[in-house]
Amino acid sequence: MNALIKDCIKLVTITVIAGAALGAVYGITKAPIAAQEEKAQMEAYAAVFPEAADFTEVEGFSQEAAAEVLASGENPIAGHDDDEITSVVEAVDASGESLGYIFNVTTAEGYGGDISLTVGIQADGTVNGYSILSINETAGLGMNAQNEEWASQFADKNVDAFTVVKDGSGANDDAKIDAISGATITSEAVAGAMNSCIIYFHTLEGGN
Repeated sequence: MNALIKDCIKLVTITVIAGAALGAVYGITKAPIAAQEEKAQMEAYAAVFPEAADFTEVEGFSQEAAAEVLASGENPIAGHDDDEITSVVEAVDASGESLGYIFNVTTAEGYGGDISLTVGIQADGTVNGYSILSINETAGLGMNAQNEEWASQFADKNVDAFTVVKDGSGANDDAKIDAISGATITSEAVAGAMNSCIIYFHTLEGGN
């Protein structure tokens, strides 16, 4: 019995020490990780709105309100009314004038799971483009959503919605996006997330 008690005490001691060590490591790494995430986010903002001098939080934004807008709207890409817009900031110039809005959006419709994007939309509704925050699609296929050549199809377009096509007609129609070869699911996931941002953009003050 004494041996059993001693073993239990040893186990508890090891567990406490291990827990304390993990807590200490978390405390040490928490700030650097947060700083790195903030740096990556600011780089994404700059990528989709390079002409902006600053970025300001949109007063009154909530994820719940954004979800209600998407759920009640008519997202033209089926299955994307549950995309999550997690934050919105306003891009402003050096004089404080609004240039447009930047959205962080996550879609669960990717082939490999969630895809998170930062999307820029000018005040007149023209899409600047997107920057990918996280993606886990198939290498050589869906991961090509990161390639500028494909992503540029969304840039400088002012449309009500994007649709994905596989017939190559995207070059002749601003609203059409040529699918990534072999990765239609990824293509539709990204297009759906972009459409969710466009829908929510039109609810914001100044959104046309």
